[in-house]
Amino acid sequence: KRNLVDASDNVVKEIEAAFTWNAYAAGNWGDKGSKNKVYGHTGTLPRLANKYRNNSNSRIFFASWESHFLIAEAAVRGWNVPMSGQMAYEQGTYLTSQAYSRVGTSVSWTHTTEPASTVAVTYLDGYTNVAGVMNLKYPKNTIYKNGTVKNDLLTKIITQKFIAQTPWLPLETWSDHRRLGLPFFENPAVETPLTNMPQLTNANFMTNNVNFYGQRLKYPSNFSSNIPGGYQQAVDKLGGEDTVFTPLWWAQQN
Repeated sequence: KRNLVDASDNVVKEIEAAFTWNAYAAGNWGDKGSKNKVYGHTGTLPRLANKYRNNSNSRIFFASWESHFLIAEAAVRGWNVPMSGQMAYEQGTYLTSQAYSRVGTSVSWTHTTEPASTVAVTYLDGYTNVAGVMNLKYPKNTIYKNGTVKNDLLTKIITQKFIAQTPWLPLETWSDHRRLGLPFFENPAVETPLTNMPQLTNANFMTNNVNFYGQRLKYPSNFSSNIPGGYQQAVDKLGGEDTVFTPLWWAQQN
């Protein structure tokens, strides 16, 4: 269960969250106290992973849907493929909805109309039980086409590919995001600045940038001491520092 509390730490409502996706956003939420009610254990995020990490369930490393999404992307790029992009895409996904997601992307291949800047959503006030309506502003994915596009074919392909790959292939999602800026991800929480991510601050956390997302693995820590000459050559080839935030040559650079 999770409890909704007021400013005096009184329980206003008990929330049954046993069967919900209730992970909190990664980041630094500040010191635990009256303003911070977020408690978590990193090893349990997401708990879905326990089905595969501590279980006899099989892992899937390359499924048919990935092939279909790769073919669909190749078709969009004009490459020679064995079927149309739409046919491959619809083989990989299981929905045809024209409804927009919370980031403004629909599923249907033929529905490429861009959403309005906001969408009206209903909600229930957890403290008062009073229903209300608010205009939710769609986020701008400025890494991809400067945030001007939310519902083109490539966005659909990579979004549905991400959904299909979860939880089996997170590294594939990582690579897609590095090379395309897709799918869209929100930033980590920065109630307190992250010492290992100083570029993300309380002044820019509502924007997105390549350097807010890990781009590579650092070279092994013993390289600089064991083979300093070779290590320096490798760093020079990077075009930046040996950090996780230096983009590789094939990744988005803006």
